[in-house]
Amino acid sequence: MALLASMTPGPPLSIVVNNYNYARYLSAALESVLTQLGEQDEIIVVDDGSTDDSAEVLSRYADNPHMTVILQPNQGQFAAVLNGLAAARGELCVLLDSDDCLLPGYLSRLRTISRARPQEDFFFSAAEPGGDSVSAAEMTRATLARMALPEGPTGASRWGTWAAGEFLGTPTSGLALRESLVATILLMREQLDDRLACPTWAVRVFRMNAASHTVSRLSADGIIVRASSLLGARKYCIRTPGFFYRIHGSNAFAGLGTLARLYLRFKRGKQVVHMVGAAMDIPSRPSVRQVLLEAGERSAPLRVRRRITLWLNYSRALLCAADAIPIRVTALVQLPWRLFRQSEA
Repeated sequence: MALLASMTPGPPLSIVVNNYNYARYLSAALESVLTQLGEQDEIIVVDDGSTDDSAEVLSRYADNPHMTVILQPNQGQFAAVLNGLAAARGELCVLLDSDDCLLPGYLSRLRTISRARPQEDFFFSAAEPGGDSVSAAEMTRATLARMALPEGPTGASRWGTWAAGEFLGTPTSGLALRESLVATILLMREQLDDRLACPTWAVRVFRMNAASHTVSRLSADGIIVRASSLLGARKYCIRTPGFFYRIHGSNAFAGLGTLARLYLRFKRGKQVVHMVGAAMDIPSRPSVRQVLLEAGERSAPLRVRRRITLWLNYSRALLCAADAIPIRVTALVQLPWRLFRQSEA
């Protein structure tokens, strides 16, 4: 059994691990947490009705006072994550998929940054992709690199997400949320449905497997990342990789074609916007001032292509704003300077 970390400055952590039929990876995931665990930290494992040897793996940790195991009938990854968050008592909730592992030093880094940055309530860390398929891992690495942001605060992203379903974050295992943000998300959990309404024509055109959970369900990270943005969460990007992102045959989304992934990102984004907008008091249309203020605080992506995407997202938000057309047109001229002045400084 791994020893608890002796020095744990910063807030107590709740590490929420969701598991479904990943017994072959589960022990490695838990050990990667235990080697970094502080005296006030806790691990909450939610097993989503596994039918493999997960119960036997979890039984090895039955005597660990820092670990709580929740067994539930199969409800899907999102429900498992929410049930884990509902049981969490820490000031910062760290998410982990059971087929991934935390990298050494990650929890210490989170404690330090979250203590130094009390104004941010959502932290996301870069990934280190790997696995049996070198080519698939490299493809995932290239995809994540295209989305890269500089280290530091990203600003809020409500209207960028509202306009285009922007995903400002990383896969589940790189996410950490303050308890206040978690509480707000849990308040609207009844309105957050992870069933994805994917039309038959899209399944056929993009050659997707209609029986796959990727086509029938929204991912937990897709909902949590976008819901946090729509709630006005201020985010912080950690460039140092914080977790090993295991790419294997069950990563259904990673195995889809480019057009299928683009379609699903758009479809998922719009569905989350609709759900959160209906659940919370979010204006149906922003003002030009709101969009420009948010754009002025955004960190610029490192890649030119992503900068163009960011500009297009906020251009769309301005075009759909509630102000008169001349005001919107004037704002469009100001937008590039607002978005990229910090990166040029």
